[in-house]
Amino acid sequence: MSLKEVAGQERVIRLLKNALKNQRVAHAYCFCGPEGTGKEKTAIEWAKALNCEQPGDDACDRCRSCRRISHGNHPDVILPERDGQTIGIGQIRELQRRFSYSPPAGTTRVLILRHAETLTLQAANSLLKFLEEPASRWVAILLTENVHNLPPTVLSRCQLIRFQPLHPRRIEAALIEESVNPGAARVAAHLSSSVSEARRLVERDEFAPFCERVIKWIGDIVSGKLDPFVEVQTEWLARDTDREDIQLLLGLALLWLRDLQHRQLGMEEPPVFSENDDSLRRQASKWTHSGLLNAMDAVIQAQKALTGPVQPQAVLEQMVLAMQGGFDHVVSRGRPFQTSG
Repeated sequence: MSLKEVAGQERVIRLLKNALKNQRVAHAYCFCGPEGTGKEKTAIEWAKALNCEQPGDDACDRCRSCRRISHGNHPDVILPERDGQTIGIGQIRELQRRFSYSPPAGTTRVLILRHAETLTLQAANSLLKFLEEPASRWVAILLTENVHNLPPTVLSRCQLIRFQPLHPRRIEAALIEESVNPGAARVAAHLSSSVSEARRLVERDEFAPFCERVIKWIGDIVSGKLDPFVEVQTEWLARDTDREDIQLLLGLALLWLRDLQHRQLGMEEPPVFSENDDSLRRQASKWTHSGLLNAMDAVIQAQKALTGPVQPQAVLEQMVLAMQGGFDHVVSRGRPFQTSG
């Protein structure tokens, strides 16, 4: 493939191609963005374009240089592995040694440094000298999901290129091409920023049952039952549930509530939960418009709260109470809430 075939990052590709076309290639870049948004793939295609034997603003993907880079055996395009959980000073010094020699004519050496945020302090200082005093014709590309964890001194020497989360439609289409159930693909795509993240969701055996449980739970909440409050402890937190699963629960709940709102408003946009039309129809008739807005706000507040040092049980219980308190006509805690609309 080539730069033009990198999906979902049109702005990034335009910037890189313009740099080649205008001969304004920087000596250091930082590609930052969520996992799975194409940072490493773009870096490799960029390396091919920089070294293509058919000069232009993209790789030809046919010449010997392009093929060698695609196959991972080009001696001047280096993707070092981490030494354990960090990138140490020894690795950076070895890279400095390798890059101290002049490359062959017409070749631009490219260093693609994965997980750049894991540089040790000594390694970062050594890399800083490397970036400030390049000994030969080369380009460094630092890849990171956590740009704020990079030392400011290193980041200041790089041109920052931000990769945006992929649009759900692109993620959904990619999963369907992999023979994922379309309904599950659509839901996972709206919970994820990348194909790889969505793929991990749908590969979980319990993903589909988990979605169904959330839909039923929201239905019980709108009915005013006590069960949803009790189920926080007996169902959702009864097993070794981690915060990632709780955030998944909240993400699904918010998507379902949004689908209910769209159904109420008669919006033509297809629902995220495309295979649950009967449940959508039944539950949408039970909520008031203000109740739905209140419920969505309660979920968003719970998502924010769980980023801090709080007890998940307390957060979920408060969320349920807030959602049930948002109905217009509360009769009692012992029988279903009566709602208008």
